[in-house]
Amino acid sequence: MAKQGSGFQWRPTNAPTASSRTDDIWFNDPQVGWAVNSNGQILHTTDGFDHWTQQLHDPTVYLRCVGFASAQRGWAGTLSKSKPLFATLDGGQKWSAVSGLPALAPSAVCGLSVVSEAVVFASGTNDPKRPPRMMKTVDGGQNWTAWDMRPWADILIDTYFTSPDRGWVVGGKADEGVPTRDNVKPVVLFTEDGGRTWVNRAAALHGEFPLGEWGWKIFFRNPRVGFISLENFKLGAILSTLDGGLTWKRHVVNDPQGNANLEGIGFIDDKHGWVGGWGDATFTRLSSSETVDGGLNWRDANEIGKAINRFRFFGDPVTIGYSSGETVYKYSSEPAPTREEVLAAAPLRGEILAALAPLEATGPATLDITVPHDASRLTVRIWDRFGEQVRTLLDEANPTPAARELRWDRTDDAGQPLPPGFFIWRVTVDDRSESRLVKMS
Repeated sequence: MAKQGSGFQWRPTNAPTASSRTDDIWFNDPQVGWAVNSNGQILHTTDGFDHWTQQLHDPTVYLRCVGFASAQRGWAGTLSKSKPLFATLDGGQKWSAVSGLPALAPSAVCGLSVVSEAVVFASGTNDPKRPPRMMKTVDGGQNWTAWDMRPWADILIDTYFTSPDRGWVVGGKADEGVPTRDNVKPVVLFTEDGGRTWVNRAAALHGEFPLGEWGWKIFFRNPRVGFISLENFKLGAILSTLDGGLTWKRHVVNDPQGNANLEGIGFIDDKHGWVGGWGDATFTRLSSSETVDGGLNWRDANEIGKAINRFRFFGDPVTIGYSSGETVYKYSSEPAPTREEVLAAAPLRGEILAALAPLEATGPATLDITVPHDASRLTVRIWDRFGEQVRTLLDEANPTPAARELRWDRTDDAGQPLPPGFFIWRVTVDDRSESRLVKMS
C-alpha cells in the first residue's frame, strides 16, 4: 500500500469481502462501528474491524446506509420496499424492521442523517421510476413524518443535517420529460426549516452540468468546507464549497486513468482527499483517485481500496479513518500489510459459491455452488446493479447436499426479459449469504 503522507496509509481491515460492496459504515468512536453490505448483513466491531460479529442477516433486503445516535440507538436503510428501514435500541443486539411508516415514506432509504437520539432524517431514492421523498422523526423513531420532494428533485441519495432545522440533500432533477439517469442534472438542496422548503444551492452551475450527472455523497469537513461526489457513468467530477455551502464549484477528476462513475468522497483537510466508486461506465474498474489541492488536480490512487462508497474520519488533524467498498479499509499510521499478505487474505472462493470474483456471461449465466450438509433452506435472489430485486431464482426447503449449477436466462419473475447489464446474485443457505456480481449481455 502506498503511503499518504506523515506515515499514514490505507489498508484493508479484517472485515469480510462483499462481492458487490460494503455500502456504508458508521463509527461512534475510532474503534466501535457498524457496516452494512450486499450480503444482507449488518456487522459490528469494537476494535476497528480487526474482529467483527454479525448482528443481522436478512437475505430479502439490500442494505444501503447506517447511522447511530448513541451506543444503543441506531438505524439502517435499505433499497427494499417491504423493509425500507431497520432500527435498534440496544446497540444492534436486536434489529427490527420499522413498521407503520407514513404513506409518503421513501420506498428506498439511500441516505440517513442522525442528528440526535430524537431527530433523524432519511432520503431516497436513486431510482427515477420511484418518487423522490424524505422523512424524519423528532421523537426517536416513535413517529415519522414524510413528504414528496418532486418540486425540487427527481432522484435523491445522501442527506446531511447539522441541526433539526438546517440540512442538505443531494440528487438530480430533469429539466423536462420523464426523468431518467440520462437526463438529470445535479441538485444540492438546502433547508433551514426542517425540510418544509428547499433552495438549490447548485442552481448557478446548471449550465455547466452535463446531462446524466447527479449528486451522490456529501462530505462536510467542518461548517465551512464541504465536498459532494457527482455520479456520472462516463465522467468524474466533484463539487466543493468554502463558504458553508452558499456557493459551489465543480472540479473535474483529471487523473490519468479517467476515473468515472464516482460515489464515495472524503477529505482529511481542506486540500487532501479521495474519491472512489465504480470507476467507469461498465462498473468494472472500481478505481480510486487522490487530490492534494482541493480537487484541482488528481492522481490514480487505486491502492487505497476498491469500489468505495463512504469515508469516515476522526480528529482534526485526522488520527484515524475508514472507508467502505469491497471491504472496510482503514487509514492510520499502523504498518500496512505487504502485497503478499493482502493477496493471501483475498477470498477467491466462498463456502457456498465456487468463486466470488465478478463474472461475465454472454447469454444465460451459470454459477457453481455447493449446498452443505444439514442445510434447511436454499434461496437465490438476484438484484440489478441499482439494488432493485428482479428475480427469485430459487427457494428450496431441505435442499440435497451436493455441488450444483445455477442457471439464469436474464428474465424476471414474470418471465419477461431484462436488459443487459450487471446483476448481483445472492445465494443464501440458512443464516449465511454469499453474493457475486455477474455482467450479462
